[in-house]
Amino acid sequence: MKRFLYINLTLLFAFSLLFGCATTESITSSITSKVSSITSDVDQDLFAQVPEDQKEGIQKAEYDLKVNEEILKLAELKYDLATNQKEYAGYKQDLAEKDLKAASFSLDIVKLEAIDRSGLGKKEGNIKDIASLKTKKHKIEGERINIEAKVSITERHIKDLTDQIKEQEAKIEAMKSAEGEAEEPVAKPTTDEGEEKSTDVKSDEGQDEEKVAEPAAGDKEPAKEKTD
Repeated sequence: MKRFLYINLTLLFAFSLLFGCATTESITSSITSKVSSITSDVDQDLFAQVPEDQKEGIQKAEYDLKVNEEILKLAELKYDLATNQKEYAGYKQDLAEKDLKAASFSLDIVKLEAIDRSGLGKKEGNIKDIASLKTKKHKIEGERINIEAKVSITERHIKDLTDQIKEQEAKIEAMKSAEGEAEEPVAKPTTDEGEEKSTDVKSDEGQDEEKVAEPAAGDKEPAKEKTD
């Protein structure tokens, strides 16, 4: 009976693993499919056949994409900086704890040494206790040296990341300032169209001048009377 129960449990466990793996694979495939559909939903071969005069808005969209790529890099740098700052705070806390333990051992050592100098307690026991405390204190000091090395390395990482963040922010600001220059130029009229418009303007101006030069009927000077 026990053997039968064991076999059933083993089979149930095996089926659970298989089902779990299949589910995980399905979820992973679904996520990958979604990401792919978002980022690669354009047939590049077809797009390559689009005429240049039909690519309105493409240049600005590509420029916006580049700006957002740089913004993502900035976010990653800030995340790395926050991670290093958190590690730095943890190392500083470890140092404080080691210093507290070392100070506690130092206090116990001087107390035992005072007891021993006073001739109190067992001489042999005092010596052993003092030696044990000093060994523990030296161990704490060795651990402290390793933590100090980690602190120095993390401080350097924080400085480097801070400098990189400043450079990246300046780069993004410059890209945003130059965004207007990246806009597509407005199509200029052709030479024939320009000449036609110029001719029309000149013709209109000539007609206006003729109208101004011709006096109204009521404004004509009266004819002079003949004198004998």
